[in-house]
Amino acid sequence: MICSVGLEGMRGYIVNVEADVRLDKEQCVIVGLPDASMKESKERILSNLHLLDLDLTLKKITIHLSPSDKRKIGVGYDCAMLLAVLNKMLENPLPINEQTCVLGSLSLQGEIVAFHGLMPSLQQALQLGFKRIFIPPIDTSFLQLNDDIEIVALKNVEQMFDYLNGQLSLAMTRLTVVKELIPESNFDMTTDFNSIIGHETAKRALEIAAAGGHHVLLSGPPGCGKSMLADAFHTIFPDIIHEQMLEVYSIYHLAKEDASFSQRPSYRAPHHSSSATSLIGGGTYPKPGEISLAHRGVLFLDELGEFPRKALDMLRQPLERGEVTISRVRQTVTYPAAFTLIAATNPCPCGYFGSNERYCTCSPQQVKAYQQKVSGPLLDRINFFLQLKSVGMRSGISGESSVVIRQRTAQAREMQQNRYGPHFLNGNAPSHLLVEACALTSVQKQYVHEVCYANKWSNRTQLKILRIARTIADLQQQEELQEAHLEEAVSWKQDALVEGSVHG
Repeated sequence: MICSVGLEGMRGYIVNVEADVRLDKEQCVIVGLPDASMKESKERILSNLHLLDLDLTLKKITIHLSPSDKRKIGVGYDCAMLLAVLNKMLENPLPINEQTCVLGSLSLQGEIVAFHGLMPSLQQALQLGFKRIFIPPIDTSFLQLNDDIEIVALKNVEQMFDYLNGQLSLAMTRLTVVKELIPESNFDMTTDFNSIIGHETAKRALEIAAAGGHHVLLSGPPGCGKSMLADAFHTIFPDIIHEQMLEVYSIYHLAKEDASFSQRPSYRAPHHSSSATSLIGGGTYPKPGEISLAHRGVLFLDELGEFPRKALDMLRQPLERGEVTISRVRQTVTYPAAFTLIAATNPCPCGYFGSNERYCTCSPQQVKAYQQKVSGPLLDRINFFLQLKSVGMRSGISGESSVVIRQRTAQAREMQQNRYGPHFLNGNAPSHLLVEACALTSVQKQYVHEVCYANKWSNRTQLKILRIARTIADLQQQEELQEAHLEEAVSWKQDALVEGSVHG
């Protein structure tokens, strides 16, 4: 039996490949819910068996892929199926154990070639605990592997056969670089925070949001600086760690999007005319959408009120769970979508409702209909509501640079990684972990209860206060939560409820 890896979205599972060869009419059959591309694999397998001078006269080959109830898609099982057949036809079985995973497609000439989905399959194979992985000849220098993990990159079937028989050492295996992956430590800052004049309150909120992964909604008239602040928001995001880089690169590879292997988090800004499928993901043959391409990074939705309400309502699950599940007739797939949302909107169709600068030309019905495009449940998942006003021209540059702010957010996120692991931040950590991390004193608990009772806030709102307060403490590099942190978090929540009521 040969092991390979199948994908359901970005989640991998072990595929066991076994073969049976018996005397019968010459034929090759693949069972185990293969798709059309896999059914064509039988011709590639037969061609490679002929290249190895194996006698196929009156041989019926049956290849089984288990688990049988999961649909197998793609051509990445070719090598595993060929080895399963060789194991049955050769006198001496090949030295392949259950700790070995085989990934690779075949050409008719016996070459082992890369396939669509190779990177996520390789990433999932590492997570599934395989100790030896056979892959096509690609550059693997970007991987940070433990000493007990062996990546074997082989050019063709003959070389793979020689390697398994001990006739080829790993040191002699020369790699042909398919795509050079260069880690990027620098990036082009389109808008630096010190180039934004005024908006000090908004800058403070964005710093907290970047440190803890909290979602933000910016509202204000045209030209007040919403898009500029959103563009600068990405520049204060800390670099992601290597494990997350590999995860993000795998998502882009699965979506057939160009991306470099970079430490910088993703920044996606889809147009408001984008469909629900392009935003969330899916299609006849499901692939990741914009929210998954923004995984570990920023999703900027400009003109939030112009997006289809159906698409916006679909954001509720990923905002809360950090992943999106797409159900189709043929299969159900799950893609990671742990992004930080920053949205910008006008208060009305003309943009000047409540402004002191220009008269609003919208009727009350138009204002109400425009604001109700964003549903209450979606607004309930946003932590910061910032009402911006136009800032007059001033001389000089204001505030700290993005580099300085990013150092603080990076230190805060390092504390959170030490506390929760690499998968959670204060903004999306499970409630029991968050409460344990806050460790409120009896006085602090009494303060939170009194404030929430006076304002008639729900338990969800109390949890949001703790999330923001914990992030404020992390920015100050303090393990213990102080009363000042809670007071600032309460003030942000009071502002959020005032602004949220305008858009609700």
